[in-house]
Amino acid sequence: WFISKVMSEIKKKLLQMGLRPTIQRIAILDILLKQGNVHVCAAKIKDILEIKKKSISTATIYNNLNELSRKGFLKKVQIDKDKMWFDTNLSEHHHFYDEEKDQLTDIDEKQIEFSRFPNLPKGKRLKSLSIIIKVQSKK
Repeated sequence: WFISKVMSEIKKKLLQMGLRPTIQRIAILDILLKQGNVHVCAAKIKDILEIKKKSISTATIYNNLNELSRKGFLKKVQIDKDKMWFDTNLSEHHHFYDEEKDQLTDIDEKQIEFSRFPNLPKGKRLKSLSIIIKVQSKK
């Protein structure tokens, strides 16, 4: 009963976003909803699915994460040109990225202060600000 209720809620949430509730999307959304505020990449989702004995290609996972991002369920966090993370925390915030642990940690936006900020290009307004502070162990 509980499992069918959870699956029904996931299907409902997908339909509200205008997405078909495919088996793959249901499996991915189930993981994201159980994790709470979490940072994930396609490889991490794939690892969790494999533990659950579910097989979904990395490309399908990535495509679904991108679609959930477009629908406003996730926020993209680009670490570098080859590393994209997805964040379930949609509030305005920044990140520490631990390169050794391959891990993102939230930074409340109020923890970062600016004494100077560059003038925006003429006719433009600030849409958002994303700061990623890369950290590593002291040598």
